[in-house]
Amino acid sequence: MENTPEKIANLQVKISGNCTEKEIQIIKFYWELKDTHFVHTPTQVKNTFGISQSEMRSITKHSILSFFKYCNSCNSYENHLATSITNFLEINPIKLKKHETYEVFKCKHCKSLELEKKSLEKKEAQKKLFQKFDHAIRSKNWNNLNRFEREILSNCLEMKFSQLGNKYGDQLGQGSYIKMIRALEKIAEENLLLLVKDGRKNYITEYQYLSRLSEFKDEIKPPKKVTPSYVEANNETNELKFKLTINKNQHHPDSPAHAGTVTFRERIVIEPGVEYLFGLWNRANENLYLTITPLENLEKTAQTKSISKQPISLQQGINDFLNNLGKNFNL
Repeated sequence: MENTPEKIANLQVKISGNCTEKEIQIIKFYWELKDTHFVHTPTQVKNTFGISQSEMRSITKHSILSFFKYCNSCNSYENHLATSITNFLEINPIKLKKHETYEVFKCKHCKSLELEKKSLEKKEAQKKLFQKFDHAIRSKNWNNLNRFEREILSNCLEMKFSQLGNKYGDQLGQGSYIKMIRALEKIAEENLLLLVKDGRKNYITEYQYLSRLSEFKDEIKPPKKVTPSYVEANNETNELKFKLTINKNQHHPDSPAHAGTVTFRERIVIEPGVEYLFGLWNRANENLYLTITPLENLEKTAQTKSISKQPISLQQGINDFLNNLGKNFNL
């Protein structure tokens, strides 16, 4: 077997034994080669013998061109068969211009080894990616995210990227959409999401994550904000002023309308048997303001607990006191 400059060897035309002498003549003319180049074009074959395209195909289908093609990867030859000139050129593309390039030929065995190698590399990369994402879950990397980023991650576990984009883009505006993209990139840096991007435009098209991450969706959700109630006690420690914050997490009919936490900065003494005056005011955001004051602070006493049942002279004093107190609240 002798190698040609194009690394094609042993070109042989095989003709069916059922062909006539004229058909054999047409076939040999059709397959005539000089080195590895065909001497005649199909048009020349048709014109020379006065036959149509379909007649030429009908005749040449009784022949086949056998040749061996050199593989640079394993330095060996592989047998090939061409059923037509066009088929031969598909196997052996001709470089028409100097700057044109085409893939270097590899035999089936080398291609198989190459595919196997790529498959192993892909599996190894997937294994490393899984280990990295699994470690991020075990380390609870969502604790490294800020409140908004945790909100985005929580939403990712419940909706697709298109839905997320609609929520933060179409509904909240371009600024929120950009903020969402930055959050997704930060989440990906923590190995909690894998961002799938358009290779040409580098746009995010979808995201992926380990299914096990969904088991922690309640923990991933950003912690609820707790607004402490404002408490003030005067220096006498016998008068209280409370800001009662609205309870935003009423999920049950028996949930309180107002709830929060309080911190006493001084010791408060509530004396038994002492009559106290209390008042409740509405404030912004449906919050309430409550005061508890010993009645003796008014320098007048009363015999009943309801203001409307107090003597008229005392009602005016109580109302003036409460009104002035309400104006001067420092909330």
